Amino acid sequence: MIYSIFVTAGLENIARQEIIARFGDTEQFKILMRKPQRIVFQYTGNPKDLLSLRTAEHLFVIIKHIPKMTRSRSSLTAIRQALTRFNFGETLACCRQVGIRMRRRIPFRVISRMSGFRNFQKRDLHQVVERVLVDRGWQLTQSSSGLDVWAEVHGQDAYISIRLSKPEMAQRSYKQTHVPQSIKPTLAYSMVWLSQPHPNDLFLDPMCGAGTILLERAFSGRYRYLIGGDISKEALNATQRNFGRQHQPRQFFHWDTQSLPIQPNSVDKIVCNLPIVERNENTSQLANLYRKCLHEYEIVLKPNGKMVLLTLQPALLDKILKQQKSLKTRQRVSVDVGGKRGKIFVIYHC
Repeated sequence: MIYSIFVTAGLENIARQEIIARFGDTEQFKILMRKPQRIVFQYTGNPKDLLSLRTAEHLFVIIKHIPKMTRSRSSLTAIRQALTRFNFGETLACCRQVGIRMRRRIPFRVISRMSGFRNFQKRDLHQVVERVLVDRGWQLTQSSSGLDVWAEVHGQDAYISIRLSKPEMAQRSYKQTHVPQSIKPTLAYSMVWLSQPHPNDLFLDPMCGAGTILLERAFSGRYRYLIGGDISKEALNATQRNFGRQHQPRQFFHWDTQSLPIQPNSVDKIVCNLPIVERNENTSQLANLYRKCLHEYEIVLKPNGKMVLLTLQPALLDKILKQQKSLKTRQRVSVDVGGKRGKIFVIYHC
């Protein structure tokens, strides 16, 4: 079967690395295509295994990939003909394998997306797919309990897919409580991935917010100790609620990250979503905060330890890092953060 995953813009390469690490050493798996926010691959194993991918926002099984799309309305005819002739047997069996219940009259709804100038509109694409499936005996519904059939036309490619994943794939079931500026779990996991988790890690998030980064590290495999802290008691309460009684050993602190009560040279990994400055606010305060925080991180981090920092002010962070002789930036990853352009810095302590 052919599948695709959707990821946050900028995380495509990390997602590719994750799926290769998990499935790439078997003959069951082969990457077919990588495009912005999408990776298409062939997989002959149980599709339920693919739901464990932590970089993915959504998982789809592709019903049909229709190439050579043009601006002409003849593209709609090509889509109609491809769906009319398609045998859904394998696709529906795949849906059952991930736990989707199939009725005799399959309830469905269509979600359509389209980019570029065409001689037809998105609603035309939507109606063509709906009409074909209704004619095949499927039952149109607006309920979220039906199959989500995605019809997309981008560039010269059309994809008709069924979403196999539930919202929890992107949002995570552990995320019971949120705080302002909390990052997506998929982005938090990608930062953890870049830290190269090791079973002996003493792992620190000094501005832990709702605990998303710490939880993603907990789900990424064995570790020695998790430490989180925040200046906000509300944030620490959110972290406690999201963790519950799971994932020991760990410890959370109410502190100012500009003065960390941690032994020097004791931390293996620091992963952190740095604070942002709102428009029209004084950036000199943020620059001062960055300098003090980096000084503290440099003290507590072991030689050869690693930091992974996310910022919406990359030029500012880059300037300050160049002043720190023992901190060397090895990688920068541009990423979408809630519609804003952010950057992940991977930094080594020399």
